[in-house]
Amino acid sequence: MHYLNHAACGLMSDATRNTMHAYMYQEQQMGSYLAAKQVHKDIASVYQKIAQAIHARPEDIALTQGNSDGWGRIISSMDWRQGGRILVARNEWGGNLGVLMQLRAQYGVRIEEMPCNADGLVDIDALDRLLQTPTSLVVLTWFSSNSPLIQPAQTIGALCAQYRTPLLIDAAQAMGQWHIDVQALQCTALTAPGRKWLRGPRGTGFAYVHPDFLPSLHPLGADHFSRPWQTDSTWVHRTDAKKLELSESSIALRLGLSQAFDEWNAAGAAKVQEQIQERATWLRERLQTLPAVKVHIPQREHLSGIVTLECVSHSHEHIHTSLQRQGIEAALCPAAFTPWDMQARQLHSVLRFSPSYDTSWDSMAFCVDALQRALQP
Repeated sequence: MHYLNHAACGLMSDATRNTMHAYMYQEQQMGSYLAAKQVHKDIASVYQKIAQAIHARPEDIALTQGNSDGWGRIISSMDWRQGGRILVARNEWGGNLGVLMQLRAQYGVRIEEMPCNADGLVDIDALDRLLQTPTSLVVLTWFSSNSPLIQPAQTIGALCAQYRTPLLIDAAQAMGQWHIDVQALQCTALTAPGRKWLRGPRGTGFAYVHPDFLPSLHPLGADHFSRPWQTDSTWVHRTDAKKLELSESSIALRLGLSQAFDEWNAAGAAKVQEQIQERATWLRERLQTLPAVKVHIPQREHLSGIVTLECVSHSHEHIHTSLQRQGIEAALCPAAFTPWDMQARQLHSVLRFSPSYDTSWDSMAFCVDALQRALQP
């Protein structure tokens, strides 16, 4: 198989798989509680590795079951009983929009789209004007999932900080392929999964929460871990980001995530970013030469490792099926993934290719040839 779908799910290494298998064997032999006790230091190190990667403190990190899980925990832990106002970029992930629509239906929260240019890039001057009216939250999908667009998160973060407006960044497509510094971003919270560019196991992820924002979060789904019982018969939320967690979790998956971080660090974050960029640029240039293909290239200095296109002469379903038959694993992204952006660009779907730093050049060349064959009458 020629795998070019890391934006959906990266390929785990043998070491990551073996790490999880070894722990599951321990659970089988001695039970999950004793097995977990024996690796408690390894689990603690996961928080440290994540914090180091994004320039945060370990106590500001919560482990989650994925990006949507972490994002949803933060949103649902905020107090929306008095309504509020949320600003959203056009390229917001469809799953996140679904949560926001529920807030609107249940609490009357106003959801407003931030003005942008034709590519979906947020208009900073317009955002400045919007923030002059009290705003409860700005949510931003930093890297689009349906195009190589990268939003100016650092500029938006500085503006939100100026107006003391919380900023929640969805870094699902950024973590593992781009340098993340939450201090430079000045974000209130940030979420990411382990299964994409980090090549960790599915069912893992993390949430970063700024310590000044933590007291305002009140998770409803709290248990004895996140809201421990006190001696005076009261329950009090933890004061660190683990207040977003529950006692039940997969230790095997967390150990797998830890191993994935080790490998990412060993490869070198800067080198990984460079090699992903190099491959994505090469692929865009080659795909542009094919007939009846429109490659999406936003007018930006930096683009992500995602390569998307639309075909004029064939349906995307036909092309995707043909690529699969030829041994290419890519993605067919429907409008539901990013509904506002896809509607604005009048697209029903896009074909997406996402090579990683370890994608071979042979696979890249084979992908171009396979697409050319699929486009034949």
